[in-house]
Amino acid sequence: MKRIEKMKVVITERIHRSGIDFLRKNGVDVELLYETKKSLEDAIKESDGIVVRLAKITKHLLKIGRENKLKVVAKHGVGVDNIDVEAAKTLGIRVVYTPGVMSNAVAEFTLGSILLLAKKYLRYDSEVRRGNWGIRYYADNLEIKGKTLGIIGYGHIGRRVAELARCFGMNVLVFDPYVKADNKVRQVDLDTLLKMSDFISIHAPLTKETYHMIGRRELEMMKEGVYIINAARGGIIDEKALCEAIEKGKVAGAVLDTTEQEPITLDNPILRCKNIILTAHTAGITDVSQVNEALLACKQVLQVLRGEEPPYVLV
Repeated sequence: MKRIEKMKVVITERIHRSGIDFLRKNGVDVELLYETKKSLEDAIKESDGIVVRLAKITKHLLKIGRENKLKVVAKHGVGVDNIDVEAAKTLGIRVVYTPGVMSNAVAEFTLGSILLLAKKYLRYDSEVRRGNWGIRYYADNLEIKGKTLGIIGYGHIGRRVAELARCFGMNVLVFDPYVKADNKVRQVDLDTLLKMSDFISIHAPLTKETYHMIGRRELEMMKEGVYIINAARGGIIDEKALCEAIEKGKVAGAVLDTTEQEPITLDNPILRCKNIILTAHTAGITDVSQVNEALLACKQVLQVLRGEEPPYVLV
C-alpha cells in the first residue's frame, strides 16, 4: 500500500497491536491516548483520524477536529451511539465501523450465558466452597433443548446466535422490524416473543426507538422464570424495572454484558440486584475478534486518508 506521510491517528482506548502496527508500518504517526495525559479535545486538534471504542465523540469534538484536519472517525466495533454521526455527516467527516468481525464472539458469549443461567454453575460453585456438597440434592438445572429462545435484533450477531441455538435443539423466535428472517426461525412481533420465550437475548442497536424498549410493561408480559441476556447496549433495558422483576421472581436471572452506566460506579443500584451477572462489556473480546477488529478499523482509516473508499462507511 502507498505510504502516508505526516498523517496522525489518535487511538482513544486500548486495541490490539495489530492495528497500531499496521498504521505505523504505513507511515502514520499513531498516538495512544490511553498512554498519555492529553485530553481528547487537545488530541483531536492534531489528528487526521481517530479510532474509538467507547469514548464519546461529540459534535463539539468533531467541530474542533474539522476546524483543523480531522477526516475520519473509525469505530472499533458496531454500535455507534457514542459518536454523533449526524454531526460528522454535516461536517464532512467520514465515519467507518467494523460489522461482522465480532459476531461469532458475541454469539458464543450469548450461548455461554444461556448455559450459565440454565445450569447455575456459579450457585453450585459458591455452595461447594462454603462446604455445602449437599447442594447436589437440590439441583434444579434446566435442559435448553426444546426451550424457546427469543432474539431481539436479527443482524450478523442475531443470526449467528440463532444458528448456535439450533445446534442445541432450541426453538428460535425473532423480532426485527427492519429485517426479513430466513425460514430457519420464526419471525414474530415483540409482544409474542416476550410471551413465548424461556430465554430472551438482545442484539439490537441503541437508538431513540430502542431506548428502554424492555421496561415494566414488557417485563410483565414475559413468562414466569424467564432469563434475559443483553450483549447489545445497556440503555435498551430499563435496569430499575429489571431489578424489580427479579425481586418479584418474574425474571429468574440475567446476564448483562452492557449496562446503561459504563463503567459502573460502586454506588450503582444494579450491583445490589441479585441474580444478575455483569461482564464489563467483554462479549466481543476474544483472541480472534480483537486482531480482526483492530486491523479492519485501522485499514479503513488508512483508506480514507489515501482518498480511497472503505468497505464499511456510515457517512
